[in-house]
Amino acid sequence: MRIHVVGIGAVGNFVAFHLRQSLHPRHSVIALHRSETAKLLPDAPHDRPLVIERDGATISQAGVTHLPYGEPRNRYRRSDFPPTRLAAQDNPSLRNAIGHIDSLVVTTKAFAVRTVMRKLRNNLSRDSTVVLLHNGMGVYETLLEDVYPDPNDRPNFIFCSNTHGLYSKGFLHSVHSAVGNIRFGIVPDTFSRDYEASYTARKGSKDAHLSLDDIANVSSKQHISPRYLNLRNTIAALTHASGLQASWEPFHNVHIAMRSKLVINAFVNPVSALLQCSNGHVLDTEYGQNIADSVCTEAERIFRNQWTTEVQAQLAAHKSAEGGEFEPTPFPRELHSKAMRREIERVVESTKNNYSSMYMDLMLRRPTEIDYINGYLVHMGKLHRFQPIMNMSLMHLVKMRGAIPHAAMP
Repeated sequence: MRIHVVGIGAVGNFVAFHLRQSLHPRHSVIALHRSETAKLLPDAPHDRPLVIERDGATISQAGVTHLPYGEPRNRYRRSDFPPTRLAAQDNPSLRNAIGHIDSLVVTTKAFAVRTVMRKLRNNLSRDSTVVLLHNGMGVYETLLEDVYPDPNDRPNFIFCSNTHGLYSKGFLHSVHSAVGNIRFGIVPDTFSRDYEASYTARKGSKDAHLSLDDIANVSSKQHISPRYLNLRNTIAALTHASGLQASWEPFHNVHIAMRSKLVINAFVNPVSALLQCSNGHVLDTEYGQNIADSVCTEAERIFRNQWTTEVQAQLAAHKSAEGGEFEPTPFPRELHSKAMRREIERVVESTKNNYSSMYMDLMLRRPTEIDYINGYLVHMGKLHRFQPIMNMSLMHLVKMRGAIPHAAMP
């Protein structure tokens, strides 16, 4: 098996480290680098180990192959400009060096995912598996529109919610500042294979569980499509890497977790970035607490409107099928405003000494992920006839801060 990781920042380095640490040497872990960072690597592709630091102690992991994929960093520094969408020009020598990608873990900034996927398009096939491990939401929809409009040509996609606290201390050096977990779920199959059949059959009972055999039964003597074998191997690799604290869960549950994390980020990231403070100070005043309340209240309103629309569609489909009594799935408790507000307090406390990625982006004049965090909530609000004023204001303020040069002291 060959697992490629693209976006070798704090999270990508962490993922590649633990995959290499846990997998048998016969399986390859390949770190894909932009052209600028590839220049920092030695000539030999195995000569640069990955480093993880935890509580002041460092551990290095060798055996990762480092390859360039050729995509330069966005050259714009002012975050009011949308990130450049560079043409994905094919480079045969780079494409051949990378080879076919069985499994791709994407840990880039949300706004870069589309460009990276275009660049690697010729290395991927519908037999590949793509793990989306980035901040924010809405990226998958843009990939379907711009990169994979044909359902028959799409790889399998895995959605993730990551709560580990991580930041970069240097090239290939990540600090693991807060232990969390990675919850992931598989997007339903284009070709209608039910990846959650075992769980659905026992849903509601204590022994309900997901089974790798629903993806691909390796004990069967029948031929197994590489599409499903690669997916099974990816799930096994992620869950086997104990340092990742990764768990495979029903897609519905993971989607709820992603939305809950989105709301946490919709408060912590822009507020810490605008105030240029650590996460621990964003709730210090009643003003910050009021902003957190408003962000959560608006998010619940959006999610409830979305849930109502989905239930109405399900009810209409049920009536047309002339089925029995219809019982909609209840609105998730995790998406109640009070529950999300408690999560904000928990995350602020557990990462109180950390600085958010948006703080760093604004300080270094880089594009931010605001369009995929608060911007996603604003977009969903429009779709469901609600205007989230606080989230819109935070989005506009971050864009303004990025457009105005930091004034020098007189």
